[in-house]
Amino acid sequence: MRKKGTEKTNFADVATAIGVSAEEVQAAWQDLQRRGLVAARPGTVTISPLAMRRATADIQRRLTAHLSGYVLTENAFIVRRAGDPPGFACILNTRIAVEQIASYFKEGWGVTEIARDVSLLTREEIEAAIQNSLNHREEIERDRQRSRALYEMHAPKPQTTRA
Repeated sequence: MRKKGTEKTNFADVATAIGVSAEEVQAAWQDLQRRGLVAARPGTVTISPLAMRRATADIQRRLTAHLSGYVLTENAFIVRRAGDPPGFACILNTRIAVEQIASYFKEGWGVTEIARDVSLLTREEIEAAIQNSLNHREEIERDRQRSRALYEMHAPKPQTTRA
């Protein structure tokens, strides 16, 4: 993912945003950069799609999430797109919403059955989505309603013809 920025990364601003010291951010950045997960060129910051997953420390994960435009959750596999309102809870590095996995689970599907149907996901990701949906039932229900409203707003309207 490329993100336009200033020529020099301002560690103090990022540190304030993620709630740590500028020195901690700089150390996390340098480690991520050494491992090839982030890069900075004049005017551009490049973040590997695997950076959050391969982060070895909480600060690295928070830094890459902030730079990528995500809001973290309590689980490493579940993220939300930053914004107002925040995006739907989804599984990291996929477009699969937690509400989709929650629907399977509500219908009585087990983790193994879901994994067979959605082979892109690991067992751990499915379990994380189920746990997130159980811990945040109201949020997931709001997401489901918002998703349904968006669908109805943009779905093709049936055309009636007169005979």
